[in-house]
Order: sequence, then structure tokens, then C-alpha cells
Amino acid sequence: MQTPTDKFLEFNGKVIYFLAKDGQYWIALRPICEALNVDYNRQFQNLKNDEILNQLFAKQQMVGADNKLRKMVSLPERYIYGWLFSIRSESPELLQYKRECYNLLFEHFHGKITSRETLIGKKTQSKLEHDKLMAAIRAMPEGQKAFELEKIIRLCNAGLKELDNEIVQNQLPLFV
Repeated sequence: MQTPTDKFLEFNGKVIYFLAKDGQYWIALRPICEALNVDYNRQFQNLKNDEILNQLFAKQQMVGADNKLRKMVSLPERYIYGWLFSIRSESPELLQYKRECYNLLFEHFHGKITSRETLIGKKTQSKLEHDKLMAAIRAMPEGQKAFELEKIIRLCNAGLKELDNEIVQNQLPLFV
């Protein structure tokens, strides 16, 4: 028999355990409902009516509030967070939790957007500086010579690649 391995979350004085099974973590719903001060029976009915979640929940052996193993309705961790957003209640604990989640989501996505804007700005500025430097280098006799040598190196590399391919093609019939 598998038993919970560690606590998943401590919220409002409630310990919520998880069960590691078949490569994923299962989290019992009742302790979460109790910690958020929402009606478990109502949330279980809503879960059964959900087109996605109703296919995913399972009864797993979990530690109950009395520290005894009980079969409890559980969801894989991947779906717990979305399920929490589906709960409708005026519970102050739930509303506080949802506010925290909204803030975390905003910070996550806003951070991605502003980080992208910063990188684009840095790339644009660097490209402008690079182009200006390259123009200055090309104007110098040493720069012109360097660009001519780069062109020769590219042509030699292309020629070598073509010769290598030709050698391989000629050798293949020997191995067939």
C-alpha cells in the first residue's frame, strides 16, 4: 500500500498531503476545501459536472484529518490549480487565495512580456552599434582585407563540403 510521502501545502493551519503514484502527485480535495472553508460536497458535485476534471479524479489512499488512511477523492497535481479557480464561494480564505494566484499569474506573464520588450530593445540597440562599427571597419584598408579573407574562407569551406559530399557519394557503392 502506498502512503503519502510528505505534506503538499500548509494553509490556514491545515496540512494537505500528496501521494506520489505512477509518476505523478495526487492531492486530496477534502483537506483543501476545509482549508479554504468551502463546502466539499458542493465542490465534489461541481467536479463531477466538469467536462474535463470528471474524467481525471480518483479515490486514493490518503491521510485524513484523524491521521488515518482513507480513500479520498483526489486529482493529479497538474489539475489542482485550475480546479481551485473553478471554485465559487464567498469564503474569505478562498478569495484571499485567488487574489494571490491572480497576482502570481500577472507577475509571471507581465514579467515575460516586459523581459521580451527589454531584450528586443537591447538587440535593436546592439544591431545599430554593430552595423556602425562594421561600416567603420569596412572603410579601413585592414577591414577591407579582413572581409576579402572571410569571403575566401567561405568559398573554401563550400568547396570542401562539396568535395566531401562527392567522395562520400563515390564511396557508397563500395559498401552496398
